Amino acid sequence: MKVLILTCNTGGGHNAAAAALRRELESRGHTCAVADALSFGPKHFSEAISHLHTIAYRYFPKIYGAGYRKKEERVLGEDETSFEYKMNAICVPQLYRYLLSGGFDAIVTPHVFPAEMLTRLRRNYEYKKPFYFIATDYTCSPCVDEITPDYWVIPDERLIPEFSARGIPEDRLLPLGIPTNPAMAAHVDRNVARRLLHLPQQGEMVLVMSGSIGCGPMTTLALKLLRRLPKDSFVVVICGKNKGDLKELQRYAKFLERLYPVGFTDRMDLYYSAADLVVGKPGGLSCTEIAQKRVPAVLMLSVPGCESRNLEFFTRYGMALGTESVRDTLSAVRRLLGSAAMRNRMMLAQRSIPQGAVAAITDLIEKGTVPLPAKEE
Repeated sequence: MKVLILTCNTGGGHNAAAAALRRELESRGHTCAVADALSFGPKHFSEAISHLHTIAYRYFPKIYGAGYRKKEERVLGEDETSFEYKMNAICVPQLYRYLLSGGFDAIVTPHVFPAEMLTRLRRNYEYKKPFYFIATDYTCSPCVDEITPDYWVIPDERLIPEFSARGIPEDRLLPLGIPTNPAMAAHVDRNVARRLLHLPQQGEMVLVMSGSIGCGPMTTLALKLLRRLPKDSFVVVICGKNKGDLKELQRYAKFLERLYPVGFTDRMDLYYSAADLVVGKPGGLSCTEIAQKRVPAVLMLSVPGCESRNLEFFTRYGMALGTESVRDTLSAVRRLLGSAAMRNRMMLAQRSIPQGAVAAITDLIEKGTVPLPAKEE
């Protein structure tokens, strides 16, 4: 079977989900290609969209959030389409030629932009191959209700009412979960993980994450945590692709022996296993990974939009604490580290997140069957 995964050059979560799915498909003997859907547009189109997204997300979160809310409130007439649908049309002719030459049996996308392109292909080009949309945030994001995949794969069954309220047929909603690296479901002893990462065996570890594009006051937070945590505790900061934060924290680490700055890494499974508590941004994929690894979490400083919706979902069901300032985050960290009962309740709530999504989605692609992934007893 030949499968195409269409992703988008805007944020790391979509691409991480695509990578997890690709590994599973190839492990079963299928041929799999991954492509950035925006690359089928004019020259530098993908880079421009990615740059604009990063700038808005990192430096103008209030404007980004206002635009998101406006799209959420948008009501389209029967024959109307969104601005995004019209914008993505620029990629469709070249994408269509690629699909015809590629001979793909099925297409999967974890981003709504490629799904809109495929929807236009179905409507205007009569493209018949099956395609599946994977929602990678804990909400029905804008434009998701105007696409026409064979199935919408959503993160959790508790989201079915929200998606169906937007007019999506319930029999096309599959709460299989968000595909992640299978290593996230594997138990690794804390001391083993710390030894592999060359971290101290003793003391509580707080893992601070800023997202794949590195947003948030990580340096300020890390330094204040070190001042307030017990003397044998230490802080690991995952800076993502933010080289400025990494360099700054590395300078501090030269004389703060309990500070461990890390750049972009593919060993997040080990860092989660090594940690006693996670402080991070509420991205859909990172929230899923935290729940799968059963790590008490403080989700902080969400950017209005998908992140704030993820935060609402995880705090509503007791899977994390949410904060909107460094001061509140410090307080929440102290509360969690000081209460084993609170941490245990949180880890128990995290068990409700579906396991085995990547295998279930691959089953769907292969056979058209829709087995729901098991939840941990």
